[in-house]
Amino acid sequence: MDFTTTDHVRLHYTEIGDQDNPTILGIPGIGGSSQMWLNTIALFKNDFHFIMLDPRNQGQSERTYKGQRMSRHAADVEELLEKLDLHDVIGIGNSMGAANLWAYLAQYGKGRLAAMVDLDQSPKMIADETWKYGFKDLTWDNYPTYLKLDFGKSTYAHIDDEMFNKAKMEYVKYPYNPDENYKCLVDHAEQDWRDIILDTPVPMLVLAGENSPYFDYHFIDAVSFINDQVVTESVKNCGHLIQAEQPIKMHDEIINFLKQKNIFLNISKI
Repeated sequence: MDFTTTDHVRLHYTEIGDQDNPTILGIPGIGGSSQMWLNTIALFKNDFHFIMLDPRNQGQSERTYKGQRMSRHAADVEELLEKLDLHDVIGIGNSMGAANLWAYLAQYGKGRLAAMVDLDQSPKMIADETWKYGFKDLTWDNYPTYLKLDFGKSTYAHIDDEMFNKAKMEYVKYPYNPDENYKCLVDHAEQDWRDIILDTPVPMLVLAGENSPYFDYHFIDAVSFINDQVVTESVKNCGHLIQAEQPIKMHDEIINFLKQKNIFLNISKI
């Protein structure tokens, strides 16, 4: 399904599950495929209404020069949720998908969200004297040119072959060009979301892959230091794509988080 944003960009989304159930919104990372979420969706679909959004310039959404910034991505989330008349949504973002949700909280407060889940995204990408858990070797000295490099493989554990092949076929049909979306990556990298973590308006869960090639998973300890009410957990035998590499572990951690925070306790299998 598609909808058109207020800046006239066509965005694609999919819906699975009973619309009377609580809603989960999944957002992949920059250049990521929604197909990598299929096994995760299968685990949630009986008890949740699951929506996957393809951000602008990736997946089946329109390629455009417009809105290559986190603030516009946040507006895209709000406009989708408004169009579908959804409230109390659980937002789950992998990599830059999590930054989209932090941007949403920065612009709209709680807005239409009930909770947020971050899958392997440090709140600050650029390491400096105040934060040592940045993205790989990115610093102010090599920003933004470092972002032009090939970052290599994002995963550690084996990904289900069928799901991987579906993602590969989607990339063939809907190619992603990082050069055309470079401004978005630069804007993403420049952000610092620690203030949102400190004063988060919704319950928050942060999961980090212990074998992530992109982030030192100990960033979750720093997140806990900023706000000890944020629930954090590391995921063993897992790289950057937690939803694809360890979907069962991710599902269980999210369900435990919802229980701990007393969110949607009427769900049948929780």
